[in-house]
Amino acid sequence: MIKLFRKQAGLKITMLMTLIVLAFAGATLTVQPKQAEAICCNNCCWCISQIGTDLMGWIQDWIQINIEIWIKLEVHRVIFFDFEFWQLKMLPLFIQTGMQFAAVGSQQVMAIGMFLDAKEQLETQRLLQELHAKANKDYYPSIGMCEFGTRIKSLAASERKGEMNSLILSERSLDRFLGNKSTGAARGQKDDITIRLDAFKNLYCDTYDNNNSLRYICPKTDLAITPTLSVAKKDRFNKDIDYQRTIEDPWTINFDLTAGGVPSSADEEVMAMSNNLYGFNSFNRADHRKMRNTIRDASDLQKAYLDMRSVVAKTKVAENSFNALMALKGAGTAGSREFIEAYLEELGMKSSNVDELLGTNPSYNAQMEILTKKAYQSPIFYTNLYDKPANVERKGVAMQAIGLIQKFDLLKSYLRTEGSLSILLELSVEQLQREVEDTIRNISNDL
Repeated sequence: MIKLFRKQAGLKITMLMTLIVLAFAGATLTVQPKQAEAICCNNCCWCISQIGTDLMGWIQDWIQINIEIWIKLEVHRVIFFDFEFWQLKMLPLFIQTGMQFAAVGSQQVMAIGMFLDAKEQLETQRLLQELHAKANKDYYPSIGMCEFGTRIKSLAASERKGEMNSLILSERSLDRFLGNKSTGAARGQKDDITIRLDAFKNLYCDTYDNNNSLRYICPKTDLAITPTLSVAKKDRFNKDIDYQRTIEDPWTINFDLTAGGVPSSADEEVMAMSNNLYGFNSFNRADHRKMRNTIRDASDLQKAYLDMRSVVAKTKVAENSFNALMALKGAGTAGSREFIEAYLEELGMKSSNVDELLGTNPSYNAQMEILTKKAYQSPIFYTNLYDKPANVERKGVAMQAIGLIQKFDLLKSYLRTEGSLSILLELSVEQLQREVEDTIRNISNDL
């Protein structure tokens, strides 16, 4: 308000100064015609003087009229508008109008803020709903994914158990080679052959072999003498040499040396086949009195004993592959048989065949057979791929993990093959070395 009054006062002063100047100019023009008469000297002076007189009269009238109008308007404005109309009526209205505008503007801003809040709230709710739906979609359990975990339930335990069986089988073979106590070859080659021959007569002999002539040495397995021989007894014929039936065909061999107690029929058959495959002729036992150390160099018997140990070491490298195979096919731990059995029956196998393949506890080999081969022979596996993308990706990761396990198994097989090849190369070099040594020895004798 102070600024408004200052502005109005400045306008008033300016207008008063303008009127004073105009009045002074009018007064000056009113005295000019008398001087003009003295100056003019030609015929036109009268005309100029008359025009000037009329112009001055008109200007004076115009100034007087405008001054009177301006004064009355100014008085009316100052008295009526500034003090009565403006202060009492207009100014309160303008103040109320401004307050109303401010209130309405605040309400409009509040409404805009509410719209913005509602927009953010709705967008947040939509985002939470999308994340909730995505979580339900991605983390919803899949039956196909659970099957991988069920199949692999006892895989690690079965693998470890197989490694222990392989170690025990290797130690048993080494004790037999070295003639340790409580082994068939403890007292030499003759006792070893006798014990193995008795086992053959009582367990594995098929009297129809050798043109029906084995009945004379195998009366206990002769069907003519004992026609009531059980099916289990008949099934064991020639299993000490039949690699296909004993080792290759069954996924699980009921072979377990970690349990202790009385050996099972599978334990006997595996050991018998191991004896027939590796070290068929065991070594005769050296006289320990002749093995004593002397002042001289090593005796011939000591050298022969070292040669025997060299042969045993090389034989054990070859036998290691057999022991590793038995570790894969030996009986595993309980945990996944029920599911594997149901899965094989779903593929169309008979219960009798399933029991023959799996045994009591599925082996490491049986579980890997399902994980890496049979699982992908079922059409249900492919129909289960019509699943959520996250579950399909999880199945892919599970398959990659199983493939990695299989690659480690292949690596172990490659290492065993490499060891066997290195022994074959060493044997070939040894023969050439002996020929060279014989040649050198003959040359020395001639000289």
